[in-house]
Amino acid sequence: VKALGMSAVACTDHGNMFGAVAFYSAAKDRGIKPILGVEAYVAPGDRTDRTYTGSGDGGYHLVLLAMNQKGWENLLYLCSEAYLTGFYFKPRIDRALLEKHSDGLIAINGHLGSEIGDLLLEYERSQDKKYWDRAVDAAKWHAKTFAKDHGGDGEERFNIELQHHIHEQNTNQPHLIKLAQLLKLPHDADTDSHFLRKEDHDAHDTLV
Repeated sequence: VKALGMSAVACTDHGNMFGAVAFYSAAKDRGIKPILGVEAYVAPGDRTDRTYTGSGDGGYHLVLLAMNQKGWENLLYLCSEAYLTGFYFKPRIDRALLEKHSDGLIAINGHLGSEIGDLLLEYERSQDKKYWDRAVDAAKWHAKTFAKDHGGDGEERFNIELQHHIHEQNTNQPHLIKLAQLLKLPHDADTDSHFLRKEDHDAHDTLV
């Protein structure tokens, strides 16, 4: 990251922050701003429900980033509860936890594995308006939970994520943009970054 001239970097591992301290120290040592976060798994219902459905049991993806000390403390609490009370296939949180521990956190709705992304995929496939309506309701809930005037020091705290990797993401783009415009939510254009240089591909491929 330093060699490529970047000034800040986030670490958002799936469901945990086990690497946070080493990551933070390494970034600080190199004069790079570290952004602490997690790509959380959010249960579709109560995190303590262990009913097997065969689909989505690991939860929806939601990126959470700490804005300040309170956000960091909430990240620690959420990730701990995900393992202690929510683990089922994956360490999961739920809406009830997020409503109580969203202060100081920025939320990014997540890729195709997110609640909103999943609903919009179903809408694109079926053209059934009920999926669009459910996506709007989900976005409204997230916008309310991560309102900029509630623990955000006046900054926007819920962002609609746009990615450009595969066909399904590209077909979702117009729906995501429409959703953001409808609810006056900011866009966050990003990309999955699992390694930075092409020569690192083999190491990542081996890990997978």
